[in-house]
Amino acid sequence: MKHRIVYHTEDGDFETYGTLKEVEGKLPARHFSRCNSCYLINLKFVASVCDYTCDVAGEKLKISQPRKKEFMKALSDYIGGGLDV
Repeated sequence: MKHRIVYHTEDGDFETYGTLKEVEGKLPARHFSRCNSCYLINLKFVASVCDYTCDVAGEKLKISQPRKKEFMKALSDYIGGGLDV
């Protein structure tokens, strides 16, 4: 079923219809991750994570328990991706 999707961008908010799964499949997985079933986040804009909340461009977004491990791994890989070890 198609749902209303809101893109929050630096140039403003844009709406369309579709599913997050469709959108997720079109974006580079290294830069985007889902913290719960409602949000697909550009990891570049994650300012902080505290328990089950992440701060994205000043917005506090809930991280669901089932997605936390995967989300934190994606964030860690994103942040550490530029490091040569």
